Amino acid sequence: MNLRAAAEKIKIKIGADHITIEPVEGDKHLLMISINNGFKGYLIRRDLEYSLSEGSDIHPLIFARIAHSLKSGTCI
Repeated sequence: MNLRAAAEKIKIKIGADHITIEPVEGDKHLLMISINNGFKGYLIRRDLEYSLSEGSDIHPLIFARIAHSLKSGTCI
């Protein structure tokens, strides 16, 4: 999977949740996360390591599944 394209959206389905990940324009290390069409927060990417921004409303288990999907390239 290539995340370099600025307009590339990534979609992941985890259980009943549909997760959309979009790069934030102007910041190549910041990804916006929406779960079931609702904004939940930002993911910070440094190389292949991911962390949540402060104030993100993403459950730790969902975050772990998102990070695993991004690292392994198993996104739909």
